[in-house]
Amino acid sequence: MSNIRWIAVLFLLPSVLCYLLFKYYPLLSMVYISFFRYSIVNPPGEFVGLANYIEFLSSSTFWQAVYNTFVFFALYLGLTFWLPIVQALLLSDIRKGNAFFRFMYQLPTVMPAVAGVLVWKWMYNPDYGLLNYWLSFVGLGPYMWLNDMSMTKFAIVLPAVFAGGGVSLLLYFSAIRSIPAEILEAAKVDGAGPWRRMWTILLPNMRFIILIQFIAFMTGILLAYDNIYVMTQGGPAGSTTVVSMLVVNTAFQQSRFGISGAMSLFMFVLIALLTIVQNKISAEKD
Repeated sequence: MSNIRWIAVLFLLPSVLCYLLFKYYPLLSMVYISFFRYSIVNPPGEFVGLANYIEFLSSSTFWQAVYNTFVFFALYLGLTFWLPIVQALLLSDIRKGNAFFRFMYQLPTVMPAVAGVLVWKWMYNPDYGLLNYWLSFVGLGPYMWLNDMSMTKFAIVLPAVFAGGGVSLLLYFSAIRSIPAEILEAAKVDGAGPWRRMWTILLPNMRFIILIQFIAFMTGILLAYDNIYVMTQGGPAGSTTVVSMLVVNTAFQQSRFGISGAMSLFMFVLIALLTIVQNKISAEKD
């Protein structure tokens, strides 16, 4: 028995060491750096205590970035989070060709995310982009898309609507398939229609997967960077600058690593608190 335990430890050790090295060490370094006016030439530089936190918390640029971050979160939540759930529910009713449809839903995930964003950026071009060209046939446009402050956030989120469910779809689909068929058949015999079965059987049995996916979704959106940077670089006029982008710009463009670390810690604590609140709410409902 003891040998089996040691074998398990030895197999886990490389991954644990990598996790400590590439996850926790940078996190602790970030906390440490946030209390200094960090100097690359003579690290860690001058100790300033909470001055970095006071500076970014009193900055209107930071709070604008926080606002933009949560607007993006609301848009992604309203337009994309529920899509793989609906796709999985519909897919579970398909008997013939189910594997083919599952494969087709996963196909878009093969394309590198940045490549897909660049294609959409080209389609958004106000002069020769496909979207304005297509809309002109129905008398709409031209729209500025990424150059219009009232549209640019929606334009950044729109590609995710057409991206499909990806891996989330398979997780929801597996959760649906794990529900005993006898329960669904009994519900049909009792006269429960598709909507009643969905609200009383399918979704409640998917609750745990939905919770896990929501936490991952929330973390991913609040820390989103790549697609926004490729689309707009934070413009126009800072209307799409999110906190993650502000952290990167502060560190690598302004070389103010102390303030960058302080903002990173703020977002870490904020996301942790939101996750705890979400878990508490879910636990109370159960």
